[in-house]
Amino acid sequence: MMQKKSYMAYIATVFLLIMSVLMTACGGPGSAKNDGAQNGKPIEITDVTGQKVTLKKPAERVVVQLSATGGAFMTIAALEGKDVAKTIVGMDPYMPKFRTDMWDHYKADVPELGKIPLIGSVNDKTFDVEKVISMNPDVIFIPMYIKDQYEADYKPKMDAAGIPTIYIDYHEEKLENHQKSIEIIGKALGKEDRAEEIKKFYTDHYNNVMDRLSKITKPKPTVYIETGNEGPEGLGYAYNDKVAWGALATKVRGDLITKDVVKSAGPVNPEFILERNPDIIMIIGSYWPKKSTSMRLGFDANEEQSQALLKAFTTERQGWPQLKAVQSKHVYSTHHGLPREVYDVAVFEYLAKVFYPEEFADVNPENTLKEFYDKFLPFSYGGIWFMHLN
Repeated sequence: MMQKKSYMAYIATVFLLIMSVLMTACGGPGSAKNDGAQNGKPIEITDVTGQKVTLKKPAERVVVQLSATGGAFMTIAALEGKDVAKTIVGMDPYMPKFRTDMWDHYKADVPELGKIPLIGSVNDKTFDVEKVISMNPDVIFIPMYIKDQYEADYKPKMDAAGIPTIYIDYHEEKLENHQKSIEIIGKALGKEDRAEEIKKFYTDHYNNVMDRLSKITKPKPTVYIETGNEGPEGLGYAYNDKVAWGALATKVRGDLITKDVVKSAGPVNPEFILERNPDIIMIIGSYWPKKSTSMRLGFDANEEQSQALLKAFTTERQGWPQLKAVQSKHVYSTHHGLPREVYDVAVFEYLAKVFYPEEFADVNPENTLKEFYDKFLPFSYGGIWFMHLN
């Protein structure tokens, strides 16, 4: 009798296991993919350019460009977690080359990242089409920022090989383009639910900033922003009001002093800064080890060193100790790799807080960035990303 009961229990267990496997295969609770393509339906995607792309199934092998800023790398990491290194089968060298501290930190958490083949860059015409085709990717994600060059030099060959191109855009810093990019990458990978969570996080924080800014009537502060890669002895890039940091500052209700004097991005005359005497100065930091005096922020930065580097800009440049921003202690820094990204809402919060400290006293941009890492990324948070000169 006992043997019969044991046999029946065994049969019941096997039945439950079979049902569980069937539910997972049909897109049930255990399924990693949630798109209709699991039932044999194609995935229809309209990208940020309005181009329609059809995938037969959720993409498992993808190629990316502009990994350092503005590409799909970080969004895929947020969607796939530690599987990011399995999903990306080819990438440009910009993350290892220009965000070395970030790349080394990410590889420490996900060592498989170091095995992803580098396939060159559309930007500098080193993109290896034949190598990419040999990888047999399901899709390539191209930022709209390099669309014209990609289509002129490489897309015809990709089309001929049957590799779909999906355009995304984080460069223009438009909410709708950020939302769309998150959605379409998520849909292409069959991670739509996860993409919705990421989009909601971004949208909620973004709208909170913009709603508060819309109620402010006080005069805009005048702002000078410069990349600190040349150190205090040189002059880094400043921006007009439509490019990179200039566009961000303008959107967050800052009066950019270089908005009419820089064609796109480039250094300005030192005398111009002294003449305009801005209310706020921001020296953008990153990891530029070739220049020991460059402004350093990021994973490898420490507070004491970064404070000393930032202070040098205010003391070693002729006339800067007398500038209004220096006298009133309104000198700041933030990381060059934060904008044009899936988490750059933290930058919107930081700029708004710098420009309007009373109205954004309760907002903590660093907490926002850390929360994004903790919730979505397979990488640990650390380092220094925002700084106010003591």
